Parts: sequence; C-alpha cells; structure tokens
Amino acid sequence: MNYLAHLYFSELTPDSCVGQLLPDCMPPKQLPEGVSDELRHHVDLHLTIDRLTDSHPAVQALRRSLPPPYRRFGGVILDVFFDHCLARNWSQWSAQPLPEFAEGVYTALAAYNGPENERLKMLRTALVQRRWLPGYATREGMARALESLDRRSRFRTPLAEAPVLLDSHGHQVDQVFADLFPALRAAVNSQTRGTY
Repeated sequence: MNYLAHLYFSELTPDSCVGQLLPDCMPPKQLPEGVSDELRHHVDLHLTIDRLTDSHPAVQALRRSLPPPYRRFGGVILDVFFDHCLARNWSQWSAQPLPEFAEGVYTALAAYNGPENERLKMLRTALVQRRWLPGYATREGMARALESLDRRSRFRTPLAEAPVLLDSHGHQVDQVFADLFPALRAAVNSQTRGTY
C-alpha cells in the first residue's frame, strides 16, 4: 500500500498521519525518544500493513505475474496500483468523501511539529502543497505518482511506464485488492483495539 492507503488508517491527527508515513522515510529504529504513543502506534500499524500486504499469497502471485522489467519493482508498482483501486472505490470503504478526507490529512500534516528527518519533511510538505491524494482515483494521477517515484529513485527504473500494466493486469489487480483490503482493515482494527 502506498501513501493513500496508509493514511486511510490514520485518525487524521498530526501524529497518526506522520506515523503512517514515517517508515517510508526513516528506519523505525531511528525514531527519537519521547514521541507520542499515538505516533509510535501508527508506525507499528504501517509496518503491519506492509508485512501483511507483502506476504499475502494473491499479492505474491500477482507480483510474479508481472513481466520483466516490472517484476523487480513489483512491490512498489502494486502499492501505487492498490492506492488507485482504493481511490476509485473510495465510497465503498469510507463514508467521508475522498476530497474531504484528503483535506483532513493536509491539515494534520501541516500542523505536525514533532521530530522528523529531511526526507519526511519533504514528503509532508509535498503532500500539503501539491494535494495529490484525490488524484490517485485517475489513471493520470496514479501515473504522476509513479513518475515521481521514478524521479526520486537512485537508479533507472521502469516505474514511469508501469501504468501500461493495467491494460493486461487491471482486472487481476482489482480482484487482489478486493481480497486484501478487508483483511488489512480487520488486522488494523484488531491491533488498534485498546491502544494508548
């Protein structure tokens, strides 16, 4: 899951939103002392979401079905494709409209004033300034996300060309997401019960 899906599991507070983003920007072991229990909990949720997604048999099979050179980057590509699935079917998963949810995320991220490294600060600032979360609902917006990941990569990747995979794998991506996302919601609900 990419940014939108992780933020879906936040509580639209500064610490929960940052906690859902932080593991993509900083090794959790480098988390400074004194961060809130809420932030630490959402870091743990992020890691649970990633672990369950990566180990899901249907996700693994889908990744293996991607042709070279995409297969090597299948985890990143599928994370963005799954955000696309979530955004396209947002009303199935949330009563709050996606643009309204996104504004809540931007407000929370702008209000955050806790510890962060440069990478997290850049991501937080980019999300607030560029307001790209609802764009995941369109193929063009999803393609921009993949192009951005490609630009930030230290080496050459096929990420910018990856949207073409939806022509051959789109139905399979939708089916895997429909199986995976309820399992993630159940796991997050179980892990959240009675915390902090």
